[in-house]
Amino acid sequence: MRAARSRVVPGLLAAFCAASLAWAAEPTSPQTKAEMIRLIDTLEKQPNHPDGREMRGKVLTWLTEAPDVSVNICGDYLGIQDLDKDKGGELVLQQPFAEAKFILEHPDKANDEAAVHLAGIESALRAYAALKAEDSKLVNAPMEALVKLQADQKLPEYVSKAMAKCNARK
Repeated sequence: MRAARSRVVPGLLAAFCAASLAWAAEPTSPQTKAEMIRLIDTLEKQPNHPDGREMRGKVLTWLTEAPDVSVNICGDYLGIQDLDKDKGGELVLQQPFAEAKFILEHPDKANDEAAVHLAGIESALRAYAALKAEDSKLVNAPMEALVKLQADQKLPEYVSKAMAKCNARK
């Protein structure tokens, strides 16, 4: 089972990154924005939603085609290399989805990279908490480290350091 997930998560991210270069002719309509916000909220609160796979596919398709919403992917934010197990795929996708949601809800802050990434990580943490509520035995070391940073109010500092690492690789 682990091997299958290991191939799925990187595959989804590769497709996401490659497709993010595509441009749609029209900006996202208000109706689509509202639908994407609703779907992303549902995925955060119910990562194991029965229609979760379909919902993630719909959000991923929109995000890769939207000319007015763009997010940067970097594994340093969630420790992507360690998230390919224990519900990692759901969390890896929740971060950029939540970043897109933040941009939709706060277009004036779309260029504030730190705020965008912080919103994405916080959403992934809420999704992780929802997963843990369903399975009390679930433990994902990278997410637990982020939970501690959040509890210690050090998440913004962590985001700044992760951004510096990601930007150094560009």
